Amino acid sequence: MKGKLLVIFSSSHGYAKRYVDIIGNALGCDAVPADKFKPDMLGGYDKLVYIAGIHGGQLGGFKRISEYLDIMYDKLAVCGVGMFPYKKGLAESVRDSSISVTYEKFIPVFYVQGGFDMSELSRREKLSINMTARQIKINNIISESDTFFLNTIATPIDEVKLANIRPLIDYLDGKTVDEELYAPAEITDPEEIKKFFEEQEAAAAAPVDPKRALKKKLKK
Repeated sequence: MKGKLLVIFSSSHGYAKRYVDIIGNALGCDAVPADKFKPDMLGGYDKLVYIAGIHGGQLGGFKRISEYLDIMYDKLAVCGVGMFPYKKGLAESVRDSSISVTYEKFIPVFYVQGGFDMSELSRREKLSINMTARQIKINNIISESDTFFLNTIATPIDEVKLANIRPLIDYLDGKTVDEELYAPAEITDPEEIKKFFEEQEAAAAAPVDPKRALKKKLKK
């Protein structure tokens, strides 16, 4: 891989951290836990990755670095680690739930299957999982994902492996990656990026039409 890579991670149960180790073995990288990250660490790095487990549908710990997206979005890739096998739409879900609309068009997002073991969870997490399981069981229709979820609660899984994270590794290595395997950035051209932020600034600076503002308020 050309350039220097920093991986920022949050790993409650160890699955995301093991993927960090796989990335390091494949490409070489520096790594820092999200709760130890400081923006002055970014100097000298050509590429950045944020990888974390998914909790309540959101990327764990991402709020700790989201306030610095303005200085890192153009180097950043994001990866969520969850219990479900990869399928198209999961990466997009991670993007939509965790990355602000200001920067979501510029950041490629990946999803990998990690693992799940009920015995590793806190009491609060177990209560939440059991409530979800009860809700699924009382539904008239149980989806394929619901069935997988219920089976995984009963039987722990561990799917951390190189094959799962390969699309992200290939992306970081400058290789072409099938867009079915992740959610690519929508805007990559520097001129288009510049135009986007200029339009954002212009919209923010535009005078507010009192009548339009009142109509918008009344519609809510």
